Amino acid sequence: MKHAFVLSCLLALTSSLHAADIVLDATQIERLGIRDAAPVPAAQASAAPWSARVVASADAEWVVTAPAGGVVVRVPVVEGQQVAANSVLVELRSAGLPEQGAALAQARSAAALARSNLERDRALHAEGLIAERRVRESENAAAQADAAHGAAQSRLRLLGVSAADASSGRVQVRAEAAATVLERMVLPGQRVDEADALLRLADARKLMLELNLTVAQAQDVREGDVLLVEPSGEQARVTQIGWGAADTTQTVRVRAALPPAPSSLRPGLWVKARRSQPATDAWTVPAAAVTHHDGRTWVFSRTAKGFRAVEVQALSQDAGRATVSGALDAKAAVAVSGVAALKAVWLGKGAE
Repeated sequence: MKHAFVLSCLLALTSSLHAADIVLDATQIERLGIRDAAPVPAAQASAAPWSARVVASADAEWVVTAPAGGVVVRVPVVEGQQVAANSVLVELRSAGLPEQGAALAQARSAAALARSNLERDRALHAEGLIAERRVRESENAAAQADAAHGAAQSRLRLLGVSAADASSGRVQVRAEAAATVLERMVLPGQRVDEADALLRLADARKLMLELNLTVAQAQDVREGDVLLVEPSGEQARVTQIGWGAADTTQTVRVRAALPPAPSSLRPGLWVKARRSQPATDAWTVPAAAVTHHDGRTWVFSRTAKGFRAVEVQALSQDAGRATVSGALDAKAAVAVSGVAALKAVWLGKGAE
């Protein structure tokens, strides 16, 4: 019965309609199953979502290394833990540290003795008891002793240990800045050499997205494009588009930087990201409202007498919604169901 009614509508209407107008009364609209919804103005056009992985920015990662060879005593942090600046990350016991502590003590005593000798020789020279050359020799000896003392202090400072810890052979490796532990690379009881990697850290405020896009998708992306992260709503800006495609996957690596601020995102997390770009005369409509004919895109806009076919430009579309640009009006709803019947009427009256 319904199919017969639809056919009668098509035959009755095709001879009397203007090329872009489809005249239907309320009863016909209801019988054809046509429903409509108002288009929503869109300042941005968001493309279909892409899978993206949250990673630390290239300049946000660093490796903590052993300042001296020794045995790992404890590692009081775990992967994923956020640590404050100056927190103890690893504790080592080094057999070579007491020797360096003793060297510092000797250098300190030698420097003190050299300064004392210099003060004595200056006093004797002032009384005319020794030659000036003797004073110059004492000044040179004091300068050398101070330099040796400073070098010994610097060696321990670079190791991150105090003189007391050096005497006991203990090294506490501390965090230079607030960070997140990405990887523990040693275990208690393990022997390490100087400069061996202990931990991998990252600044959690410096994150980026990595996307693997097809060559066709990557061609539409430009540096500076904004990606909207779902579901957090954060924005990332494209900073790098790979020059070549991967041999195995034939995809292009795209990177987008997140703002350097505290974020709900974490490295390793998979999210959805949509490319967003400014749009003029853009509208968001249900994807079912969009139809295609002769290589062009159309929607059917409600009029006082029925509907009108309006050509639009598709900016983005996914399974649920589409963003289009065209001469639409927020007060004029567009057909979101029964679109196939409207298209059949439209084409049947010679509107190709």
